[in-house]
Amino acid sequence: MNRRHFLQTLSGTALTFPWFSNLALHGAEASKAPRRLVCIGLDFGVRPESFFPATHGPELELTPLLKPLERWRKKMTVFSQLEHPGVQGGHYGVHAFLSGVRREQAAGFKDGCVTLDQLAEEHLGGLTRFPSLCLGVGAGDAISWTRSGIAVPKLEDPGTAFDMLFKPQRKSAAAARRAELSENESVLSLIAQDAKRVAPHLDRWDREKMEEFMGAMRDFERANASNMAWLDKPLPVTAGQKPEWKNEGCMDRVRANFDVAALALQADATRIITLNIGGALPVTNIPGINRGYHDLSHSGQDPDKLRQLHIIESALMAELDHFLERLAAMKDIGGSSLLDNTTVVFGSGMGNASAHANTNLPVVLAGGGFKHGHHLFFPKNGRQQTPLCNLFVTLLQQMGIERDKFGSSSGNLNQLLV
Repeated sequence: MNRRHFLQTLSGTALTFPWFSNLALHGAEASKAPRRLVCIGLDFGVRPESFFPATHGPELELTPLLKPLERWRKKMTVFSQLEHPGVQGGHYGVHAFLSGVRREQAAGFKDGCVTLDQLAEEHLGGLTRFPSLCLGVGAGDAISWTRSGIAVPKLEDPGTAFDMLFKPQRKSAAAARRAELSENESVLSLIAQDAKRVAPHLDRWDREKMEEFMGAMRDFERANASNMAWLDKPLPVTAGQKPEWKNEGCMDRVRANFDVAALALQADATRIITLNIGGALPVTNIPGINRGYHDLSHSGQDPDKLRQLHIIESALMAELDHFLERLAAMKDIGGSSLLDNTTVVFGSGMGNASAHANTNLPVVLAGGGFKHGHHLFFPKNGRQQTPLCNLFVTLLQQMGIERDKFGSSSGNLNQLLV
């Protein structure tokens, strides 16, 4: 099995389940409510003129795109002028939203291009059956990347995601799965032996390729062992119903994904979730929209395009409002709400799709544990811009992961912490 075929196999099958982790007590048995993390990334961002407040400080101004979130005004923070230094390329830079590092730049960073969610999984994933969950609506850029530089596949059917989380397997399917995992162990052992044998004979370039290969293999090995460890454990139980949606409305599918995410957190099936709103979102199903999402995102100053784009972006904000409402209504350990113990990040690696700009990234932070109700503005200091990864360092620390560096960070934003 050559390296290319092995990596293709990883990205196509094994890493479809990167969230299965090793043996651990179920989080619901703990006496203290755990922290959760949900990251929502939009491929095309939002129109800056409609999103960013003109004023900054403790009184958060509700711009046209923030109005659907009005009831969370005191429970969210809006950021402006944060960016990922060195990340450019328009659409080709969007995948760095949660890492601050483009895939091509990974070799120059200690942690490669690992994303915020996957780093959190490395530390906390073993506490739940599904260490992380990657959802998607509309094919688009991957926003979740492993340490070895492999994109985590997205589940784009909320019904399939619900069944995976909560529907028990038949005995025959479970037996077949066990046999598959055992065979994987044998293959991994053979690959490790071959890699050890050939490593001393490789030149520098091939050693780098081998290290990339071995990193991918370690991801695969960890996932395989985790799958085996959880195979005989009962699935988490949900009090909610399987979400339903109508195929004629893309926002129905967005809401269904948000509903699956909320149920997964409520059942403590996972504590780390990403949701990608992709560029292929079928927006022409929305009343009043007669152009594609990509076309509208490159609006220029066309009044009709701007009108239609505002309809789409306002609808997405309304779905975020619905998700926050669901989390706020769900009771957590100790009587608090699920939202009180969840960090929700909403934003994009694209600052202005019409200009293909990856600067001034739109970001909203919601959830408990932070000093909210502000628009935080970070002006440039000469050529120096505040990295978005500074916020990510703080989010990791809030989850109990001691880090003083992540991606392109130059510090932290710990002044946000309560």
